[in-house]
Amino acid sequence: TLLLKEKIDEYFSALNTMEKFNGVVFVSKNDTLVIHQAYNLNSDKSSTTYITTNSQFDIHSVSKLMARYLIEKYEIEGKVKKEQTVDYFIQDFPNGEKISIEMLLNHTSGLPRSFDKIEGDAIELTSAQIMEYAKKQKLIFEPGTDYQYSNVAYEVIYCILEEISKKTFAQCLYDEVFQPLSMESSGAHFHIDHHNLKYLAKNHEKRDSLIVQVDNVLSDEFKTARIFSTSEDLNKFLNHVKNEPYASLLKDDSGVIEKSGGNDGIRVEIYTDLNENYNFIFLANYDEVPFQKTVEDVAKILENRPYEVPKAINRQSIKVPLDVLEQYIGTYYFADLGNQALKVDVKDDGLAVYQDEIQIGALKAETNTIFFENPK
Repeated sequence: TLLLKEKIDEYFSALNTMEKFNGVVFVSKNDTLVIHQAYNLNSDKSSTTYITTNSQFDIHSVSKLMARYLIEKYEIEGKVKKEQTVDYFIQDFPNGEKISIEMLLNHTSGLPRSFDKIEGDAIELTSAQIMEYAKKQKLIFEPGTDYQYSNVAYEVIYCILEEISKKTFAQCLYDEVFQPLSMESSGAHFHIDHHNLKYLAKNHEKRDSLIVQVDNVLSDEFKTARIFSTSEDLNKFLNHVKNEPYASLLKDDSGVIEKSGGNDGIRVEIYTDLNENYNFIFLANYDEVPFQKTVEDVAKILENRPYEVPKAINRQSIKVPLDVLEQYIGTYYFADLGNQALKVDVKDDGLAVYQDEIQIGALKAETNTIFFENPK
């Protein structure tokens, strides 16, 4: 275990030294703690970036996994069936008779990724008002025939959970998950009677080479699932769901239960591999972490597969043929950015990246398959 701890510490220390990680890492293997450590860019305790292993982080889409768990729990208790359709719970939901709870959970409902045209601040909307907007969303495919990650679908799930439990989703989580599992540092920003927010990690992003604090709760978010937790509490949740009957219901084909979350200035990952018997969690209150690569590399370390410690680089650009560049034209969805849609097109011997039709980046080629914006 000592060697494993040294490898993980070396990896996150390297990211931290490169100003790519500020946050908490929790790893256990074979039910033994390997490492539980905070990495700070600034050791000054008065710094806004400063965190400890007790810091509470906003977990964003990780709450979707908790919602899924609640549906499975309620099905076991006979309170719901995943094949039930939306119209059973929300009578006037368009196409509600075609969309099952299972489809909502698996992102095959046909509902779009995000809500179209919300007037005013989303954070001010009640659950009932959110559902009125959900009803206005046009299906992008026939339910059950395709896949599209959908935040809209999970707002419908939260509403269904409220219908079943007769409580807000946040209160339901507190009563059904946080309390029974002794997740004493977990809670919600809204809709909850229990206020235990003491050590909130403040979120940060990089703007023009400066690390800037951003609000934890943004005006374009919904109140419904604004959940916070700690590394230790999230490990308690993983340890619970990796047991039957939940393990079989929640794991993927590789025997993994995992969920990522994030928004401006925050990145979260919880991950358990049932075959290899390890858990890892990292919570970053600074969003420069190379997210997907870090998740893959930690899994490699824990499975004793080859990996590389992050190191500084200086990429050189080359000119590649137009037909190579044209292969990359399209719209891409990024899981660690809340499934943010980014469009890629060819521009000036390279690739341009667009968000909501506005160019946000320009990529140069290092090889035919590797592109970069910042040579570092």
